[in-house]
Amino acid sequence: MATFEKRETKSGVTFKAIVRVKGFPVKRKTFKRLTDAKEWAKQMEVSMSRGEFVTLGKDAQKRTVRDMIEIFIEMDTSSKKETTRHTEKGFLNWWADAIGEYALSQVTPALISQQLNILKNEGVRRGNGSIDPTKTKSRRTLKYYRDILDKAFKKAVQLRWVAQNPFDEVDPITKLNNERVRFLDDDERARLLKACKESPSKYLYTIVIFALSTGARKSEIMKLTWRDVDFERNVAVLHKTKNGETRAIPVVGHLKTLLEELYKHRRDDTNLLFPRTDGKAPVSIRKAWDTAVQKAEIEDFRFHDLRHCAASYLAMNGATLAEIAAVLGHKTLAMVKRYSHISEQHTASVVTRMNEKIFGDS
Repeated sequence: MATFEKRETKSGVTFKAIVRVKGFPVKRKTFKRLTDAKEWAKQMEVSMSRGEFVTLGKDAQKRTVRDMIEIFIEMDTSSKKETTRHTEKGFLNWWADAIGEYALSQVTPALISQQLNILKNEGVRRGNGSIDPTKTKSRRTLKYYRDILDKAFKKAVQLRWVAQNPFDEVDPITKLNNERVRFLDDDERARLLKACKESPSKYLYTIVIFALSTGARKSEIMKLTWRDVDFERNVAVLHKTKNGETRAIPVVGHLKTLLEELYKHRRDDTNLLFPRTDGKAPVSIRKAWDTAVQKAEIEDFRFHDLRHCAASYLAMNGATLAEIAAVLGHKTLAMVKRYSHISEQHTASVVTRMNEKIFGDS
């Protein structure tokens, strides 16, 4: 409960509010007006009853955002893939550079929102590593940056380094409407494949055909070894996929022909399908890819969009969402719903042709 002490001095009258709640330290504060003292006492009692009140020691009050980030990385024992851990560390390093010297008590929702806006307008990294200043980061990317620092602040609250998580009042960025489905039309596909075939890179054309035929990710394709390819069963086995599972994908048609030819001329010093010169790691096709896309005069197209192409072509040829999910390696249909409208358009087209053939103009 709260009690109030009235004091009269030469400088005037003051009122000291004293709040005593079992399980919490006694809190005192002096005000010039009794109404202010009562309002403060009421807020303190409510905070304590809700468990929102935290007493911070002097050492904790000196902690900075950089201190918090360092301890968060050190204490993060969750089972994550090394690539995920590396990516998250990159996001946290950005925050450390931006507001690392701020005391935790100085970080406000307004400051965080301001920094997210700065991040949004920093530009987007191109495939060759340079920054395109004309583009802004997507909401999905901003959410990754936002959520990882939010987790760090939650840890700081647990450690009683800060009384409240400022992210509680920051836009959670939940509306991610940037699910792009960019796929090549027939003319674009022909131009791109021609440019890839003419590329000085001996593997580029085959790698692109692989992606278009199977929907496999670039990282999955580049890690393949000849032990993973079974020509008799017409499959290639992908290990260390994004969702952590192993999956087999079909190797048929033009792709199989290309791989069989590549197998005839495979190198003896490496088992990789697409090795770099020393054979110790996969070849880099970044520069060759960028050149081919530019030569084919194709705009707004990334290597990962070949995966969307494969899924879209499957939908156009009557594949169900379940079949598309199986090919792409998605555990649920939620990730392939973006292709549903293409499948629906195909179905409508098939039904229209059937009606025209059966009923004609009747």
